[in-house]
Amino acid sequence: MIAVPDLPRWVEASAIVGTGQHWIEAAGAGQVIGHAPSSLMVAFGDVDAAAVAAIAAARPGWSMLAAPEREDVREALAAIGWWVEAARLFTLPDPASLPDDEGAAPLPADTDLGHAPPALAAEVRAEQERGTVWTAVVDGAPACFAFAPWRSARWFDVSVDTLVGYRQLGLATRVVTAMIRAERAEGREPVWGAVESNAASQRLAERLGFAAIDALWVATAP
Repeated sequence: MIAVPDLPRWVEASAIVGTGQHWIEAAGAGQVIGHAPSSLMVAFGDVDAAAVAAIAAARPGWSMLAAPEREDVREALAAIGWWVEAARLFTLPDPASLPDDEGAAPLPADTDLGHAPPALAAEVRAEQERGTVWTAVVDGAPACFAFAPWRSARWFDVSVDTLVGYRQLGLATRVVTAMIRAERAEGREPVWGAVESNAASQRLAERLGFAAIDALWVATAP
């Protein structure tokens, strides 16, 4: 098994290897680590940029993560028509900074999600099979969802979605806070990733007390 440092920038890579459902392809002196169920790849180690691009080109519809210092990988992926954007990574330095989580609770498995967009409903259902999805209910229906799509020994990735019509109500703050407290009880700390174009996500992270500590390239196929 490939040894991936348990660092915030590699939470996805570490988690993918931990699933046992991964594949690894050599790319120069480094590797591309992939996970078919999520269509996600990570360029890890001293990769050859051209080899990374060739591996990516063979998998339309996938996404790729790469270290921020690998400008050559960014250029190689952009050259094959992939959209590449920088993402900032945030961690939470002060546990005491968390706000109130009143009203947030685990989503029951039998909850009707017919009011949610189909893609989000399917994602939530898939995440419920792997762990807890946290939610806040408004008018009798779940209006916000938070879950950890990737977990390593020390870290977990934060994902949060609020339905249109229920934003700007503070729901995301509550459900994320509840999830962080639950994950911390298991010994894991949060990593919040937000692409540069998603200013709302970055603002929410900062409002929760997160601090930017690293970055990644996020590439997606056209």
